[in-house]
Amino acid sequence: MSKHRNLLVYVLTTALAMQLACGGGGLPSLRGGGGNGEGTTTTGGARPAPHFKPGFNIFSPEQDIQMGRQSAQQIAQQVPLLQDEQIVNYVRGLGNKLADKAPGFDFTYQFNVIATKDINAFALPGGYIFVNAGAIAAAKNEGELAGVIAHEITHVALRHGTNQASKAYIAQKGLGIIEAITGGRETDLGQAVGAIGGLGANALFLKFGRTAEQQADLEGARILAAAGYDPRDMANFFKTLEQQGGGQRVPEFLSDHPDPGNRIAAINEALPGLGASRNPVRDSEQFKQVRARLTGGGTGRALTSSDKPARTGPRDPNDIESSARPAPPIAEVRQYQSRDGSFAFEFPANWDGLVADETNMIFAPKGAYGEYQQSLMVTHGIFIGAVAPGGNDLAAATEAFVRQQLESNPDFRVARRPAAINFNGQQGYVTIVAGPSPVTGAVEIDAIYTTATADGRLFYLIAMAPEDEYPAYQPSFERIINSIRLAR
Repeated sequence: MSKHRNLLVYVLTTALAMQLACGGGGLPSLRGGGGNGEGTTTTGGARPAPHFKPGFNIFSPEQDIQMGRQSAQQIAQQVPLLQDEQIVNYVRGLGNKLADKAPGFDFTYQFNVIATKDINAFALPGGYIFVNAGAIAAAKNEGELAGVIAHEITHVALRHGTNQASKAYIAQKGLGIIEAITGGRETDLGQAVGAIGGLGANALFLKFGRTAEQQADLEGARILAAAGYDPRDMANFFKTLEQQGGGQRVPEFLSDHPDPGNRIAAINEALPGLGASRNPVRDSEQFKQVRARLTGGGTGRALTSSDKPARTGPRDPNDIESSARPAPPIAEVRQYQSRDGSFAFEFPANWDGLVADETNMIFAPKGAYGEYQQSLMVTHGIFIGAVAPGGNDLAAATEAFVRQQLESNPDFRVARRPAAINFNGQQGYVTIVAGPSPVTGAVEIDAIYTTATADGRLFYLIAMAPEDEYPAYQPSFERIINSIRLAR
Protein backbone atom coordinates (compact mmCIF):
# COMPACT_ATOMS: atom_id res chain seq x y z
CA MET A 1 0.00 0.00 0.00
CA SER A 2 1.06 3.57 -0.65
CA LYS A 3 2.41 5.57 2.24
CA HIS A 4 1.86 8.93 0.58
CA ARG A 5 -0.03 11.38 2.74
CA ASN A 6 -2.97 12.40 0.67
CA LEU A 7 -6.76 12.51 0.81
CA LEU A 8 -9.31 9.84 -0.04
CA VAL A 9 -11.97 10.95 -2.47
CA TYR A 10 -15.13 9.11 -3.40
CA VAL A 11 -17.29 10.55 -6.14
CA LEU A 12 -21.01 9.90 -5.82
CA THR A 13 -22.50 9.61 -9.26
CA THR A 14 -25.64 11.59 -8.49
CA ALA A 15 -25.92 15.23 -7.46
CA LEU A 16 -26.39 15.05 -3.69
CA ALA A 17 -27.70 17.90 -1.57
CA MET A 18 -25.19 18.98 1.08
CA GLN A 19 -27.41 19.68 4.05
CA LEU A 20 -27.89 18.37 7.57
CA ALA A 21 -29.66 15.02 7.83
CA CYS A 22 -32.75 15.55 5.66
CA GLY A 23 -33.87 15.43 2.01
CA GLY A 24 -33.21 12.77 -0.64
CA GLY A 25 -32.03 11.31 -3.94
CA GLY A 26 -29.45 8.67 -4.96
CA LEU A 27 -27.31 5.82 -3.70
CA PRO A 28 -23.61 6.26 -2.87
CA SER A 29 -21.03 4.18 -4.70
CA LEU A 30 -17.24 3.97 -4.96
CA ARG A 31 -17.25 5.31 -8.50
CA GLY A 32 -14.49 7.84 -9.19
CA GLY A 33 -14.81 11.12 -11.04
CA GLY A 34 -11.66 10.77 -13.14
CA GLY A 35 -11.24 7.36 -14.75
CA ASN A 36 -8.04 5.81 -15.92
CA GLY A 37 -9.68 3.07 -17.99
CA GLU A 38 -10.25 3.13 -21.70
CA GLY A 39 -13.38 4.74 -23.05
CA THR A 40 -14.60 7.65 -25.13
CA THR A 41 -14.94 11.30 -24.27
CA THR A 42 -16.62 14.22 -25.94
CA THR A 43 -14.21 16.72 -27.42
CA GLY A 44 -14.62 19.97 -29.27
CA GLY A 45 -13.59 20.69 -32.84
CA ALA A 46 -12.54 17.99 -35.26
CA ARG A 47 -10.02 16.28 -33.01
CA PRO A 48 -10.67 12.62 -32.18
CA ALA A 49 -11.67 11.62 -28.68
CA PRO A 50 -8.86 10.12 -26.61
CA HIS A 51 -9.08 6.41 -25.97
CA PHE A 52 -8.38 7.08 -22.30
CA LYS A 53 -10.53 9.36 -20.20
CA PRO A 54 -8.60 12.36 -18.84
CA GLY A 55 -8.37 12.16 -15.05
CA PHE A 56 -9.90 14.36 -12.39
CA ASN A 57 -9.20 18.05 -13.03
CA ILE A 58 -10.36 21.26 -11.34
CA PHE A 59 -8.84 23.34 -14.13
CA SER A 60 -10.12 24.13 -17.61
CA PRO A 61 -8.06 23.49 -20.77
CA GLU A 62 -7.59 27.25 -21.06
CA GLN A 63 -6.03 27.23 -17.61
CA ASP A 64 -3.75 24.38 -18.73
CA ILE A 65 -2.41 26.83 -21.31
CA GLN A 66 -2.02 29.60 -18.73
CA MET A 67 -0.09 27.40 -16.28
CA GLY A 68 1.96 25.77 -19.02
CA ARG A 69 3.01 29.17 -20.34
CA GLN A 70 4.11 30.28 -16.86
CA SER A 71 6.10 27.10 -16.37
CA ALA A 72 7.63 27.23 -19.85
CA GLN A 73 8.91 30.71 -19.10
CA GLN A 74 10.54 29.38 -15.93
CA ILE A 75 12.13 26.49 -17.84
CA ALA A 76 13.49 28.85 -20.49
CA GLN A 77 15.34 30.73 -17.75
CA GLN A 78 16.79 27.55 -16.25
CA VAL A 79 18.11 25.63 -19.28
CA PRO A 80 20.13 26.45 -22.41
CA LEU A 81 17.74 26.46 -25.35
CA LEU A 82 19.28 25.35 -28.65
CA GLN A 83 19.50 28.20 -31.15
CA ASP A 84 20.35 26.08 -34.20
CA GLU A 85 17.59 27.07 -36.63
CA GLN A 86 17.84 23.93 -38.79
CA ILE A 87 17.50 21.56 -35.84
CA VAL A 88 14.78 23.51 -34.03
CA ASN A 89 12.68 23.98 -37.18
CA TYR A 90 12.97 20.26 -37.95
CA VAL A 91 11.74 19.29 -34.48
CA ARG A 92 8.88 21.79 -34.71
CA GLY A 93 7.84 20.45 -38.10
CA LEU A 94 7.89 16.86 -36.88
CA GLY A 95 6.07 17.84 -33.68
CA ASN A 96 3.32 19.67 -35.56
CA LYS A 97 2.85 16.71 -37.89
CA LEU A 98 2.23 14.48 -34.87
CA ALA A 99 0.18 17.07 -32.97
CA ASP A 100 -2.27 17.18 -35.87
CA LYS A 101 -3.23 13.62 -34.86
CA ALA A 102 -3.51 14.38 -31.14
CA PRO A 103 -6.87 13.71 -29.49
CA GLY A 104 -8.86 15.92 -27.16
CA PHE A 105 -8.78 19.69 -26.75
CA ASP A 106 -7.33 21.70 -29.62
CA PHE A 107 -4.16 22.89 -27.89
CA THR A 108 -1.62 24.89 -29.89
CA TYR A 109 1.48 22.74 -29.43
CA GLN A 110 4.85 24.46 -29.18
CA PHE A 111 8.19 22.65 -29.40
CA ASN A 112 11.67 23.67 -28.24
CA VAL A 113 15.03 21.92 -28.02
CA ILE A 114 17.29 22.03 -24.97
CA ALA A 115 21.02 22.05 -25.70
CA THR A 116 22.11 19.15 -23.52
CA LYS A 117 23.27 15.61 -24.27
CA ASP A 118 21.08 14.23 -21.47
CA ILE A 119 18.44 11.95 -23.01
CA ASN A 120 15.05 13.31 -22.04
CA ALA A 121 11.92 15.15 -23.12
CA PHE A 122 9.04 16.57 -21.11
CA ALA A 123 5.65 18.15 -21.58
CA LEU A 124 3.98 21.01 -19.77
CA PRO A 125 0.22 21.61 -19.67
CA GLY A 126 -1.30 23.41 -22.62
CA GLY A 127 1.06 22.07 -25.29
CA TYR A 128 4.54 23.27 -24.29
CA ILE A 129 6.98 20.47 -25.12
CA PHE A 130 10.77 20.40 -24.67
CA VAL A 131 13.03 17.81 -26.33
CA ASN A 132 16.63 17.44 -25.22
CA ALA A 133 19.16 17.39 -28.02
CA GLY A 134 20.48 14.20 -26.42
CA ALA A 135 17.17 12.46 -27.18
CA ILE A 136 17.50 13.39 -30.86
CA ALA A 137 21.06 12.06 -30.95
CA ALA A 138 20.04 8.83 -29.16
CA ALA A 139 17.25 8.05 -31.66
CA LYS A 140 18.35 5.65 -34.39
CA ASN A 141 15.81 6.98 -36.90
CA GLU A 142 13.02 9.50 -37.28
CA GLY A 143 10.42 6.97 -36.15
CA GLU A 144 12.09 6.64 -32.75
CA LEU A 145 12.25 10.43 -32.28
CA ALA A 146 8.60 10.67 -33.39
CA GLY A 147 7.77 8.11 -30.70
CA VAL A 148 9.35 10.31 -28.01
CA ILE A 149 7.43 13.37 -29.17
CA ALA A 150 4.12 11.50 -29.56
CA HIS A 151 4.53 10.22 -25.99
CA GLU A 152 4.90 13.80 -24.70
CA ILE A 153 2.01 15.08 -26.83
CA THR A 154 -0.21 12.50 -25.16
CA HIS A 155 0.69 13.81 -21.70
CA VAL A 156 -0.64 17.17 -22.88
CA ALA A 157 -3.73 15.80 -24.63
CA LEU A 158 -4.79 13.73 -21.59
CA ARG A 159 -4.01 16.70 -19.33
CA HIS A 160 -1.78 14.68 -17.02
CA GLY A 161 0.01 17.77 -15.73
CA THR A 162 -3.03 19.60 -14.38
CA ASN A 163 -4.49 16.31 -13.18
CA GLN A 164 -1.47 16.10 -10.87
CA ALA A 165 -1.76 19.79 -10.03
CA SER A 166 -5.41 19.25 -9.06
CA LYS A 167 -4.45 16.42 -6.73
CA ALA A 168 -1.67 18.44 -5.13
CA TYR A 169 -3.85 21.53 -4.69
CA ILE A 170 -6.64 19.56 -3.02
CA ALA A 171 -4.09 17.88 -0.76
CA GLN A 172 -2.87 21.32 0.31
CA LYS A 173 -6.17 23.19 0.51
CA GLY A 174 -8.76 20.50 1.22
CA LEU A 175 -11.90 19.58 -0.68
CA GLY A 176 -13.66 22.79 0.33
CA ILE A 177 -11.83 24.53 -2.49
CA ILE A 178 -13.84 22.51 -5.03
CA GLU A 179 -17.11 23.78 -3.65
CA ALA A 180 -15.79 27.34 -3.78
CA ILE A 181 -14.52 26.98 -7.34
CA THR A 182 -17.63 25.30 -8.74
CA GLY A 183 -19.79 27.79 -6.87
CA GLY A 184 -18.66 30.46 -9.29
CA ARG A 185 -16.08 32.30 -7.24
CA GLU A 186 -13.65 33.06 -10.05
CA THR A 187 -11.20 34.72 -7.69
CA ASP A 188 -10.71 31.41 -5.89
CA LEU A 189 -10.04 29.61 -9.15
CA GLY A 190 -7.69 32.37 -10.20
CA GLN A 191 -5.81 31.99 -6.94
CA ALA A 192 -5.60 28.24 -7.52
CA VAL A 193 -4.16 28.79 -11.00
CA GLY A 194 -1.67 31.25 -9.57
CA ALA A 195 -0.67 28.94 -6.72
CA ILE A 196 -0.10 25.93 -8.95
CA GLY A 197 1.56 28.04 -11.63
CA GLY A 198 3.85 29.39 -8.93
CA LEU A 199 4.90 25.86 -8.05
CA GLY A 200 5.57 25.43 -11.74
CA ALA A 201 6.84 22.50 -13.72
CA ASN A 202 9.55 21.98 -11.15
CA ALA A 203 7.23 20.49 -8.54
CA LEU A 204 4.44 18.87 -10.50
CA PHE A 205 4.86 18.59 -14.24
CA LEU A 206 8.17 16.82 -14.84
CA LYS A 207 7.35 13.30 -13.70
CA PHE A 208 4.24 11.18 -14.04
CA GLY A 209 3.07 7.97 -12.42
CA ARG A 210 2.90 4.60 -14.10
CA THR A 211 -0.76 4.90 -15.11
CA ALA A 212 -0.07 8.15 -16.96
CA GLU A 213 2.99 6.59 -18.56
CA GLN A 214 0.99 3.60 -19.79
CA GLN A 215 -1.59 5.93 -21.31
CA ALA A 216 1.12 8.05 -22.97
CA ASP A 217 2.69 4.91 -24.44
CA LEU A 218 -0.52 3.52 -25.93
CA GLU A 219 -2.16 6.78 -27.00
CA GLY A 220 1.22 7.92 -28.35
CA ALA A 221 1.43 4.72 -30.37
CA ARG A 222 -1.96 5.56 -31.89
CA ILE A 223 -0.71 9.04 -32.83
CA LEU A 224 2.34 7.47 -34.48
CA ALA A 225 0.23 5.09 -36.54
CA ALA A 226 -2.15 7.87 -37.59
CA ALA A 227 0.81 9.99 -38.72
CA GLY A 228 2.22 7.17 -40.84
CA TYR A 229 4.94 5.90 -38.50
CA ASP A 230 5.57 2.45 -37.07
CA PRO A 231 4.54 2.36 -33.37
CA ARG A 232 7.22 -0.27 -32.80
CA ASP A 233 9.82 2.47 -33.17
CA MET A 234 8.60 3.92 -29.87
CA ALA A 235 9.23 0.54 -28.26
CA ASN A 236 12.63 0.36 -29.95
CA PHE A 237 13.64 3.69 -28.43
CA PHE A 238 12.76 2.46 -24.94
CA LYS A 239 14.71 -0.73 -25.63
CA THR A 240 17.76 1.34 -26.62
CA LEU A 241 17.55 3.34 -23.39
CA GLU A 242 17.23 0.19 -21.29
CA GLN A 243 20.36 -1.21 -22.89
CA GLN A 244 22.23 2.02 -22.22
CA GLY A 245 21.17 1.96 -18.60
CA GLY A 246 22.45 -1.54 -17.91
CA GLY A 247 24.87 -1.38 -14.99
CA GLN A 248 25.24 2.41 -15.28
CA ARG A 249 23.29 5.52 -14.42
CA VAL A 250 19.70 5.11 -15.63
CA PRO A 251 19.02 7.50 -18.55
CA GLU A 252 17.09 10.53 -17.35
CA PHE A 253 14.18 9.74 -19.67
CA LEU A 254 13.58 6.39 -17.95
CA SER A 255 13.94 8.03 -14.52
CA ASP A 256 11.31 10.67 -15.32
CA HIS A 257 9.15 8.25 -17.34
CA PRO A 258 8.86 5.11 -15.18
CA ASP A 259 8.07 1.82 -16.89
CA PRO A 260 4.38 1.05 -16.23
CA GLY A 261 5.23 -2.64 -16.56
CA ASN A 262 6.27 -4.47 -19.74
CA ARG A 263 5.84 -1.27 -21.77
CA ILE A 264 7.59 -2.68 -24.84
CA ALA A 265 5.40 -5.79 -24.86
CA ALA A 266 2.29 -3.64 -24.31
CA ILE A 267 3.08 -1.43 -27.30
CA ASN A 268 3.73 -4.44 -29.51
CA GLU A 269 0.55 -6.14 -28.29
CA ALA A 270 -1.52 -3.06 -29.20
CA LEU A 271 -0.06 -2.91 -32.71
CA PRO A 272 -2.72 -4.97 -34.55
CA GLY A 273 -5.47 -2.60 -33.47
CA LEU A 274 -3.68 0.63 -34.41
CA GLY A 275 -4.19 0.52 -38.16
CA ALA A 276 -0.50 1.15 -38.84
CA SER A 277 0.65 1.60 -42.43
CA ARG A 278 2.11 -1.40 -44.23
CA ASN A 279 4.86 0.91 -45.46
CA PRO A 280 5.48 3.22 -42.51
CA VAL A 281 7.91 6.13 -42.38
CA ARG A 282 11.07 4.97 -40.65
CA ASP A 283 13.63 7.60 -41.47
CA SER A 284 14.29 10.78 -43.47
CA GLU A 285 17.22 12.72 -44.85
CA GLN A 286 16.26 15.65 -42.64
CA PHE A 287 16.61 13.50 -39.53
CA LYS A 288 19.98 12.17 -40.66
CA GLN A 289 21.26 15.70 -41.26
CA VAL A 290 19.99 16.96 -37.91
CA ARG A 291 21.41 14.01 -36.02
CA ALA A 292 24.78 14.48 -37.76
CA ARG A 293 24.86 18.12 -36.67
CA LEU A 294 24.31 17.08 -33.07
CA THR A 295 26.73 14.16 -32.96
CA GLY A 296 29.64 15.95 -34.60
CA GLY A 297 29.21 15.65 -38.33
CA GLY A 298 32.31 17.76 -39.01
CA THR A 299 31.00 20.78 -37.09
CA GLY A 300 33.32 20.26 -34.13
CA ARG A 301 30.45 20.87 -31.74
CA ALA A 302 30.11 19.05 -28.45
CA LEU A 303 26.99 19.06 -26.35
CA THR A 304 27.46 18.94 -22.59
CA SER A 305 25.32 17.53 -19.85
CA SER A 306 23.24 20.19 -18.16
CA ASP A 307 21.78 20.29 -14.72
CA LYS A 308 18.18 19.23 -14.56
CA PRO A 309 15.69 22.12 -14.39
CA ALA A 310 15.62 23.12 -10.75
CA ARG A 311 12.66 21.64 -8.93
CA THR A 312 11.19 23.76 -6.17
CA GLY A 313 9.26 20.80 -4.79
CA PRO A 314 9.58 17.02 -4.58
CA ARG A 315 10.03 15.06 -7.82
CA ASP A 316 6.94 13.01 -7.04
CA PRO A 317 3.89 15.26 -6.50
CA ASN A 318 2.37 12.57 -4.28
CA ASP A 319 5.04 13.42 -1.71
CA ILE A 320 3.47 16.83 -1.12
CA GLU A 321 1.91 16.68 2.32
CA SER A 322 -1.47 18.13 3.11
CA SER A 323 -1.54 21.29 5.18
CA ALA A 324 -5.32 21.41 5.40
CA ARG A 325 -6.47 18.12 6.89
CA PRO A 326 -10.01 18.01 8.24
CA ALA A 327 -10.30 18.52 11.98
CA PRO A 328 -10.09 15.18 13.83
CA PRO A 329 -13.29 13.68 15.27
CA ILE A 330 -14.24 15.05 18.69
CA ALA A 331 -15.61 13.07 21.64
CA GLU A 332 -18.92 14.97 21.76
CA VAL A 333 -21.60 13.21 19.72
CA ARG A 334 -24.93 13.94 18.05
CA GLN A 335 -27.83 11.57 17.46
CA TYR A 336 -29.26 10.55 14.12
CA GLN A 337 -32.29 8.38 13.34
CA SER A 338 -33.42 7.51 9.82
CA ARG A 339 -36.80 8.82 8.77
CA ASP A 340 -38.25 5.34 8.41
CA GLY A 341 -36.96 4.37 11.86
CA SER A 342 -34.93 1.44 10.54
CA PHE A 343 -31.68 2.53 12.20
CA ALA A 344 -30.19 5.11 14.53
CA PHE A 345 -26.65 5.89 15.70
CA GLU A 346 -24.32 8.52 17.18
CA PHE A 347 -21.66 10.43 15.23
CA PRO A 348 -19.00 13.06 16.11
CA ALA A 349 -20.57 16.45 16.73
CA ASN A 350 -18.14 18.18 14.35
CA TRP A 351 -19.32 16.08 11.38
CA ASP A 352 -22.04 17.07 8.91
CA GLY A 353 -24.77 14.81 7.58
CA LEU A 354 -25.02 14.69 3.77
CA VAL A 355 -28.22 13.29 2.33
CA ALA A 356 -28.40 10.61 -0.34
CA ASP A 357 -31.99 9.69 0.52
CA GLU A 358 -33.94 9.12 3.70
CA THR A 359 -32.15 5.88 4.54
CA ASN A 360 -28.80 6.39 2.79
CA MET A 361 -26.51 8.99 4.33
CA ILE A 362 -22.94 10.29 4.37
CA PHE A 363 -21.40 11.75 7.53
CA ALA A 364 -18.09 13.61 7.22
CA PRO A 365 -16.14 16.49 8.80
CA LYS A 366 -15.96 19.93 7.22
CA GLY A 367 -13.09 20.09 4.75
CA ALA A 368 -13.56 16.41 3.90
CA TYR A 369 -16.27 16.89 1.27
CA GLY A 370 -16.91 19.13 -1.69
CA GLU A 371 -18.98 19.40 -4.83
CA TYR A 372 -17.48 18.93 -8.29
CA GLN A 373 -19.46 18.82 -11.54
CA GLN A 374 -22.70 18.08 -9.68
CA SER A 375 -21.09 15.23 -7.76
CA LEU A 376 -20.20 15.04 -4.10
CA MET A 377 -16.70 13.99 -3.05
CA VAL A 378 -15.92 12.65 0.42
CA THR A 379 -12.46 12.06 1.89
CA HIS A 380 -13.02 11.04 5.52
CA GLY A 381 -16.15 9.73 7.23
CA ILE A 382 -18.83 7.10 6.63
CA PHE A 383 -21.45 6.01 4.12
CA ILE A 384 -24.43 4.42 5.87
CA GLY A 385 -27.78 3.11 4.75
CA ALA A 386 -29.97 0.16 3.76
CA VAL A 387 -30.46 -1.26 0.28
CA ALA A 388 -32.25 -4.17 -1.36
CA PRO A 389 -30.14 -7.33 -0.95
CA GLY A 390 -28.29 -8.78 -3.93
CA GLY A 391 -28.36 -12.36 -2.62
CA ASN A 392 -30.52 -14.95 -0.87
CA ASP A 393 -28.63 -14.76 2.42
CA LEU A 394 -26.42 -12.27 4.25
CA ALA A 395 -23.16 -13.75 2.99
CA ALA A 396 -24.29 -13.67 -0.64
CA ALA A 397 -25.77 -10.18 -0.27
CA THR A 398 -22.50 -8.94 1.24
CA GLU A 399 -20.44 -10.44 -1.58
CA ALA A 400 -22.74 -8.82 -4.14
CA PHE A 401 -22.58 -5.42 -2.43
CA VAL A 402 -18.78 -5.46 -2.26
CA ARG A 403 -18.56 -6.60 -5.86
CA GLN A 404 -20.80 -3.71 -6.90
CA GLN A 405 -18.45 -1.22 -5.26
CA LEU A 406 -15.39 -2.76 -6.93
CA GLU A 407 -17.08 -2.77 -10.32
CA SER A 408 -17.78 0.94 -9.89
CA ASN A 409 -14.11 1.56 -9.08
CA PRO A 410 -11.92 -1.12 -10.71
CA ASP A 411 -8.70 0.27 -9.18
CA PHE A 412 -9.84 -0.89 -5.74
CA ARG A 413 -9.10 -4.40 -4.48
CA VAL A 414 -10.28 -6.56 -1.59
CA ALA A 415 -7.55 -6.38 1.06
CA ARG A 416 -9.43 -8.75 3.42
CA ARG A 417 -12.34 -10.93 2.40
CA PRO A 418 -15.64 -10.78 4.31
CA ALA A 419 -15.15 -11.96 7.88
CA ALA A 420 -18.05 -12.89 10.15
CA ILE A 421 -18.54 -10.55 13.15
CA ASN A 422 -21.04 -9.98 15.94
CA PHE A 423 -22.80 -6.83 14.76
CA ASN A 424 -24.32 -5.53 18.00
CA GLY A 425 -25.96 -8.86 18.83
CA GLN A 426 -26.68 -10.13 15.34
CA GLN A 427 -24.76 -11.70 12.48
CA GLY A 428 -22.66 -9.38 10.34
CA TYR A 429 -19.60 -9.15 8.13
CA VAL A 430 -16.69 -6.77 7.69
CA THR A 431 -14.73 -6.51 4.43
CA ILE A 432 -11.64 -4.37 3.90
CA VAL A 433 -11.03 -2.84 0.48
CA ALA A 434 -8.29 -0.45 -0.59
CA GLY A 435 -7.16 1.38 -3.68
CA PRO A 436 -5.96 4.68 -5.13
CA SER A 437 -8.26 7.66 -4.91
CA PRO A 438 -9.45 8.80 -8.35
CA VAL A 439 -8.54 12.35 -7.33
CA THR A 440 -5.29 12.05 -5.41
CA GLY A 441 -4.08 8.62 -6.48
CA ALA A 442 -3.23 7.86 -2.83
CA VAL A 443 -4.18 4.54 -1.23
CA GLU A 444 -7.39 4.62 0.78
CA ILE A 445 -8.66 2.15 3.34
CA ASP A 446 -12.37 1.29 3.58
CA ALA A 447 -14.03 -1.04 6.02
CA ILE A 448 -17.42 -2.24 4.74
CA TYR A 449 -19.72 -3.48 7.53
CA THR A 450 -22.93 -5.31 6.61
CA THR A 451 -25.86 -6.94 8.38
CA ALA A 452 -29.59 -7.46 7.79
CA THR A 453 -32.44 -5.14 8.74
CA ALA A 454 -35.73 -6.39 10.21
CA ASP A 455 -37.50 -5.94 6.86
CA GLY A 456 -34.88 -7.97 4.96
CA ARG A 457 -32.73 -5.20 3.47
CA LEU A 458 -28.94 -5.10 3.57
CA PHE A 459 -27.69 -2.57 6.11
CA TYR A 460 -24.22 -1.23 5.32
CA LEU A 461 -21.68 1.14 6.82
CA ILE A 462 -18.51 2.06 4.93
CA ALA A 463 -15.86 3.67 7.14
CA MET A 464 -13.27 5.52 5.06
CA ALA A 465 -10.04 7.39 5.66
CA PRO A 466 -6.60 7.79 4.07
CA GLU A 467 -4.24 4.96 4.88
CA ASP A 468 -1.98 7.05 7.13
CA GLU A 469 -4.92 8.58 9.02
CA TYR A 470 -7.07 5.49 9.44
CA PRO A 471 -5.66 4.56 12.89
CA ALA A 472 -6.59 8.02 14.19
CA TYR A 473 -10.15 7.66 12.91
CA GLN A 474 -10.67 4.03 13.91
CA PRO A 475 -11.76 4.76 17.53
CA SER A 476 -14.49 7.06 16.22
CA PHE A 477 -15.55 4.48 13.65
CA GLU A 478 -15.82 1.87 16.42
CA ARG A 479 -17.90 4.21 18.60
CA ILE A 480 -20.27 4.80 15.69
CA ILE A 481 -20.64 1.06 15.04
CA ASN A 482 -21.22 0.26 18.73
CA SER A 483 -23.92 2.95 18.87
CA ILE A 484 -25.96 1.58 15.96
CA ARG A 485 -29.46 0.46 16.83
CA LEU A 486 -31.46 -1.42 14.21
CA ALA A 487 -35.24 -1.73 14.36
CA ARG A 488 -36.42 -5.16 15.43
